Amino acid sequence: MPGLRMLSGAILVACATPLLAQAPAPACDHEAGCATGLTAPDIFALAERYAAAKRLPDAETLLRGLIRDPDPDYRAEARFRLSILREAQGDRRGAIEWLKALLDEKPNAGRPRLELARLLAAEGDEAGARRELRRAGAAGLPDEVARVVDRFATALRSVRPIGGAVEIAIAPDSNINRATTQERVDTVVAPLTLSRDARATSGIGVSLSLQGFARADLTDDIALLSRASARADLYGKSRFNDVVVTLASGPEFRLGGARLRPAAIAQRRWFGGDLYSESYGGSLNLLKPLDRVSQFEGELTILDSHYRSASVQDGTLADLNIAYDRAFSPRFSTRAAIRITRQDARAGFLATTSGGIDLLASRAFGKQLAYVQLSGSRLGADAPYPLFGVTRRDTRFDVTGGLVLRRFSWRGLAPLIRVTHSRSDSTIPIFDFKRTRVEFALSREF
Repeated sequence: MPGLRMLSGAILVACATPLLAQAPAPACDHEAGCATGLTAPDIFALAERYAAAKRLPDAETLLRGLIRDPDPDYRAEARFRLSILREAQGDRRGAIEWLKALLDEKPNAGRPRLELARLLAAEGDEAGARRELRRAGAAGLPDEVARVVDRFATALRSVRPIGGAVEIAIAPDSNINRATTQERVDTVVAPLTLSRDARATSGIGVSLSLQGFARADLTDDIALLSRASARADLYGKSRFNDVVVTLASGPEFRLGGARLRPAAIAQRRWFGGDLYSESYGGSLNLLKPLDRVSQFEGELTILDSHYRSASVQDGTLADLNIAYDRAFSPRFSTRAAIRITRQDARAGFLATTSGGIDLLASRAFGKQLAYVQLSGSRLGADAPYPLFGVTRRDTRFDVTGGLVLRRFSWRGLAPLIRVTHSRSDSTIPIFDFKRTRVEFALSREF
């Protein structure tokens, strides 16, 4: 891929100032068995000899002994060379993990971060590669390197033909059905007593999230991309099980520095084991880097939805989402997004228009990543609810805090703790609710 070759060139330019100055060859003859009084530079020189002789496991054994060296520069150099050895042995994911460990300690290290971006792009993680490029830009790059990186960012696209991600979580939830706590609500006819299932119900569930993609390059600037995703919230009380499956497929275009993805979409949702809705339509996604530290992304989705047991809800959904990402430093980044959604329905009281804003900030602390997300939205219906005599008006706030514990990763599975508190105030009492959800998850990209 031309873009990967561009970044390799940028890394070579960055190599003009290596992580550590190369040490002279050690005085004793290591090939003859001398192994006493070795300094870190001696070990680097010997590991380099082993690598040149294709004794890669031996070189790796030597370098692993330096990752606990008291000198952080030696630790960084050892991890960088270990990543090179892992890639040479065909273990690209292992190379990525060594670079991440290096950057956990030295977030401003430009050359390793560019290597990480290159490897992520080769693995098919375009979003991750772009994120690392923004972080590298926030740390600052030499002019000659920055120019090559800019060209790489313009040409960047995933080259991996297939890939995906999986997350599994145990999720205690105070309100699994997002319902009111009230037992009785007033209506235009008489007070109504709500059934147990229509009131807030707590529970512990299992959440599964699967995503996958397949890509076929048609030309240097056009690819065919197909994606599939599934999310399931499963509970002991199966009547609250919620499963959504989405398929999307379409071309991916490179237009200068922008990426354009039109796609056809099919979606099905099951609730309580029964088919709840079917939706068909399409989307148009545009991603455009604005400079070395920020990017713009916009997506328009239009779906025609049909509800199996409530045809009065049938209608067209139109959703516009616009987001701005910015890296302020290699450790701190933000995202701001606005969303406007229109949901038509056969019955006017079920047709709604809503708008919201999301603010996300993430900060790396060594091997941990913490983030906070704040969301607020307003929703309004077209006509009064016949049963309640008032028009639905909702105000909702969500606060989410998360912690990714990469220090305890195992076989690529990263532990994640996520806590979300939601509050919805509505003129229709059945849409008034509070909810707190805690997720203990393991996630992995493959």
